[in-house]
Amino acid sequence: MNIAFELSSAFKEIKAGLSREEARQEVVSRAAAKGIDRPAGEIDEVTDLYERASAMLLADGVVYAASCHGEFDDERSTGTLTIGLSPLAYADASVAVEGIREVMAKKRANFSEVSLLELPCGNAVVAIQQTPALRIPGEFTTTGQDIPIDVAQLQAFIPVPQEAVPEEQALVTITFSTPSVDHWPEYSEIVAEFLRTLRFLPDAHDEDMDVPPSSPAATEEAERPRNPIPAVPADRADMSAFG
Repeated sequence: MNIAFELSSAFKEIKAGLSREEARQEVVSRAAAKGIDRPAGEIDEVTDLYERASAMLLADGVVYAASCHGEFDDERSTGTLTIGLSPLAYADASVAVEGIREVMAKKRANFSEVSLLELPCGNAVVAIQQTPALRIPGEFTTTGQDIPIDVAQLQAFIPVPQEAVPEEQALVTITFSTPSVDHWPEYSEIVAEFLRTLRFLPDAHDEDMDVPPSSPAATEEAERPRNPIPAVPADRADMSAFG
């Protein structure tokens, strides 16, 4: 199965499963593209980080990952998006969606807003939350104590509809996370547009195309009125409406 999509050019791909030499080539290439002449020692350090991140993505079943490092309103900002693919047995995608929604609603009742969302590629279960998922170790703080950092996260769980790829049953998991919670409105719009462009295609469609051009039917679908993704309630997270 091919997963096609369109994503803002602000995001740069993090390739999964790279060897050390491939990771080094990627680091060198990106530095050169930005006109940065990094010393060999720094290239080695960044290569180590890239290789480890690449291996972790592969182990976690991530088929695509990308990160954004830039500025919103002159403030530094960062976010990461991943697409995961895992096997899932189901007789009907709509039944699978409802089952996932019930499980998520119970498991995350105290800290997430869980809802159903209709997308052109199929129905999705969306969970939005903000939690202190990161910590700055005490050795790097003035007080000597760990400092928690809130991370805003959206996850979309999409069982692949049988009419899209009849020969394959799978669960596609989209995860977007950012510690730059003040920039959630800007990221929301980017991720919402990304979700609306997702489409699942059989392998035979065209193995050489990562993002095939939209068909007239897909374009018409994308232009239809869209259901907004709900925001996390104010008592759980300080985020504006999504989409």
